[in-house]
This record gives sequence, structure tokens and C-alpha cells, in this order.
Amino acid sequence: MKTVMYCGTLFDGTTGQTAKNQVIVIEENKITEILEKSQYQPEADDKIIDCSDQFVMPGLIDMHVHLAFCGKAALTELTEPPELVALKALNNAQEDLMGGFTTVRDAGFSSLRGAQAVRDAISSGIVWGPRVFTSGMYITQTGGHLATTYSQESFGQQIFKPVNTADSPDEVRTACRMMLKYGADQLKLMVTGGVLSNSGGVGEQNMSYEEIVAAVEVGKMHNRVVSCHAHGTSGILAAAKAGVTSIEHCTMVDDEGIEYMLKNNVAAVPTLIVLHVLADGLSKGVAQSAVDKAAYLLPKHADNIRNAYERGVRCVFGTDTGTPLGPHGYQHKEFVYMAEAGISSEDILLAATRYAAELLKWEDQIGTIQPGKFADIIAVKGNPLEDISSFNRDTISFIMKDGIVYKNEQN
Repeated sequence: MKTVMYCGTLFDGTTGQTAKNQVIVIEENKITEILEKSQYQPEADDKIIDCSDQFVMPGLIDMHVHLAFCGKAALTELTEPPELVALKALNNAQEDLMGGFTTVRDAGFSSLRGAQAVRDAISSGIVWGPRVFTSGMYITQTGGHLATTYSQESFGQQIFKPVNTADSPDEVRTACRMMLKYGADQLKLMVTGGVLSNSGGVGEQNMSYEEIVAAVEVGKMHNRVVSCHAHGTSGILAAAKAGVTSIEHCTMVDDEGIEYMLKNNVAAVPTLIVLHVLADGLSKGVAQSAVDKAAYLLPKHADNIRNAYERGVRCVFGTDTGTPLGPHGYQHKEFVYMAEAGISSEDILLAATRYAAELLKWEDQIGTIQPGKFADIIAVKGNPLEDISSFNRDTISFIMKDGIVYKNEQN
């Protein structure tokens, strides 16, 4: 039996263009055909999904979530048992799927195997949820971003602590190899301070160029993505020079950093929403220090991302969901902030579909609606290309991941 989906407007993600009155044919969990409706003759046992008045597109991909964190004003999960945090993470992942995000990249977990456990439980069919691409524990310096948030009791190896701390190129190599040994899909570095750091300035460089290069070398040897948290200008420049895959936040990027991003094909994952939320979070329980740092960075962020985008840097969709006041499954305001930063509607949708899949190196499986790809598909009321602000959890009327329907308001 085939599943046949009638599309009013189809954005297949291969380009920024759309097509009217298309039919998507799905067998088991794969897309097999895309035809004009007039060319398709339904068979008696076809399962019809009628989205003839809907905007149909690939399932969304959020390239920067933290499944371990639940979006509370304080990151209470940092002091909770890892088993409990993993169960919370599964619920968070499921909320993301119900928000239309059929794939998420976990950008750093609070325990060694938590994100990988969620990933493997979903991919093996034990539980339901989105596709999960993991970083394992992020790698930072002693006293670097979020390092002081965790207790530092040793697990038996100096390099392997509740946060993966590394203070030289050789220690970075060991830390990276440790993450790959325990099943991480990518490597995540903390290159500068952060809004939630307990010490130091938000933009100060935490990791040297030589240390970043060591991580990039390991990533290249194993064909893995290397992403870097970086707010400050010098850290962004060092990461871009080193040739990382993506720079997360990329808040204070300048012209020199942009030049190296273009030279080395480094993507930006701006996560614009998180600074808006934190800067307005004092009355909701966010720490004063975090509010002050976010308020300082906020007015500069969109302008710098606009400059990078206009110069040709690829901007990929990510939200930092899970951090304070960022609940899973409700991160769609990022689309609006990307538009306010000057990114075209076409590139915003591509940023959350094909561009994201290409960054993950999963473009042969997801990110576009094409024959042979997994059937990860959503439908939206209205047209996000015409009004990106109307794109939210409530307007997403249909969600299919891997050929299984999780939301269907059509019939």
C-alpha cells in the first residue's frame, strides 16, 4: 500500500522555488515519486493525505538544541542524575518533533552517553522521536564556558570529567577521540565565553587557535563535523581560520572573520532567538549576569549576521533550545529573527532543511523531498515564504517522520 500526499504548494527544498498541485508518493518510509496531480491515477488501496490547501515542505531541522535542558530559568538538570536527565531529554526530543522538527542536532549534553542513548533508542524503534545527531559532551578549557557549572570529580581519567576539559592541543585531541569513542556524531568546542558562563567575559577567547586546529584535524581524519560555540570576535576568527564546520552564535563576527569563513566554507548557526529571550528574562528568573551579557550582545548580533549573510556566508537554522526560557517544540520565532536579520524567506526555509542536512552530511537521506529520501514531511497552513511570522507550532498541520504520521489535521 502506498501513501499519497496531495500538495497545494510544494517547497521541495532543492531550490527556493515552489510548485503547485503536486503529488508525493511514499512507500514504507521512503519517497518514491513526485508528480503533477493530473499525472497521478490513484489506486484503490492508496492511503490519501489531502493537503491540497496546504504548504508542504521537508521536515524541519534544528541544528542547535540541548536535549538535556528543559528551558527552565535555571539549568537544574546540571545537578540531577544522568539517568533522569536522559528521560527528560527523550521527552524534549519528542516535543521538538511535535513542533515539526523531524531532525535535531544536540549541541552538547551534560553526560557522556545521554544524547547517544536517546538517539539510539529512537533510531532502533524502542521509542518515538526525531532523528538525533549528537555532540556528546562539549569540550572546553578549565574555567571555560560552562566548565565551572559542573562538579569536577574525575571519572578516572584527567581528561574525562562531567565536562570534557582540555587545556592543550594534545588534550583536545584526546578529548575529541574520547567523544568519538563513545559514539558522538560530531565534535563541539567552546571557543569563547558565553552568556551563561560563571566566570570571565562573554566574548573572551577560551581556546587557542592551535587547540582548535587539533580538533579540526581529528574531525577530518574521521570525517566528522566540528562545531564551535563562539560569541567573541577573536574566537570566531580563530575558529574560521582553523576551518571548523560551523560557528554557533557567531555574534561578534567582523569582516576578517567573514573572509576566513568564506575562504574555508564555514557556516554560521546564528541562534538569534536565545539572546532575545535571555535579555528579557530577569523577571522570569534568569540570572542578572546572563541578562546583562545578553542585553550587551543583542543589538550587535543581527547586524553582524546580516553582514555575514550578505557577503555570502551560509546561515543555517539553529535555536539553542533547552537553554533558559527556550522550551522544546516552540522555537519557531527564530524564523522571524532570521528575517529581521535580512535573510530571505527562501534561504530561511533552506536553512532549516537542505542547508542543515548538508552540514550534517546527511543530504543523501533528508533535507529535501526527492525520490529515495526518507519521508520526513510537514504541511503548514498559509505560505511561510509570504509571511514567515505565521510559521509556528499551531500552523503546522501535518507532521510525518520516516513515513509515520505524528500529526494530521487534514482529515
